[in-house]
Amino acid sequence: MHIKKIIITLFVLLLLTGCGKMDSKEAINKYKKHLDTDSYTLTGEMDIVSNEEVYHYNVNVDYKEGDYYKVSLINKNTTNEQIILKNNNGVYVVTPALNKSYKFQSEWPYNSSQVYILSSLLNDLENDSNVVLEEMEEEYSLTSTVNYPNNSELISQKIIFDKDMIPKLVEVYNKEGISCITLKISKIEFDNDFDENHFEVSKIEVTDEENVSNIDEIIYPMYLPVGTKFNSEEKISEDGTQRVILSFTGDKSFILIEEVSNLKKEHEVTNTEGELVFYENIVGDLKESSLSWTMDGKDYYLIAENLTNEEMLKVASSTSVVSSLK
Repeated sequence: MHIKKIIITLFVLLLLTGCGKMDSKEAINKYKKHLDTDSYTLTGEMDIVSNEEVYHYNVNVDYKEGDYYKVSLINKNTTNEQIILKNNNGVYVVTPALNKSYKFQSEWPYNSSQVYILSSLLNDLENDSNVVLEEMEEEYSLTSTVNYPNNSELISQKIIFDKDMIPKLVEVYNKEGISCITLKISKIEFDNDFDENHFEVSKIEVTDEENVSNIDEIIYPMYLPVGTKFNSEEKISEDGTQRVILSFTGDKSFILIEEVSNLKKEHEVTNTEGELVFYENIVGDLKESSLSWTMDGKDYYLIAENLTNEEMLKVASSTSVVSSLK
């Protein structure tokens, strides 16, 4: 009889212990309820590993119901800021220091995973039928697959939540299990009131930056496709602005043009039919056989008939490190 009581007691304890456990589906649904909101602001710090370099960004995301987004990405090393903005008129990439922007008719942020967009994290979780839930003392983690169409190396991510299922940390891993993107979230505020012009391109403040006309330092790509090699370099001065044309030959030949960006007196909007891409440290305009982007006071144009989209992006992201491949 005594043994029977012990067995019953143990069985009850097991039932009670089991009742407090969440499975992955319940955890996802609990997180999803937080996104039933009119607006939010997310602030954090993001590290991106690229070509053995680590790029550090301050990230601020404002969201408002009706498909309004404003994402500020500030490179902590150079203080260069770029803003991705979405409103009823389209998607814009704005460089405040140059008073100019590119306008896209884009599906961003829904066409790929985005670590700093809360609904994107939810989509990744809901699109994976094998999400792994781990419960820790003060946290939960959910691990899922990811969708980066232009970066086949990135295959999974782990999201760390607090006990209320508010995300605190996101890590994206490559095929070797190495963390390539890390977002540390410092604060999320829900149901914010934004000024009616907050998501207007024309209301973004221009930062102070002097115009320059010469390229002091030529940037060469660290990454070249197999069989491709440096061919020639040409400097051209036109209308007081210097431009450098680098050509590379081989089965995967391409041309890379670098020129000084100039601060516009009036805000300039350039319409583009390309795809908005954020690849490692590049926020760019990707077309069928070309890629353009602005970084650290320079405009870059990569023209390539024989490179895949991912190869063009690899070349572009590697140009942030000074290196001579001649």
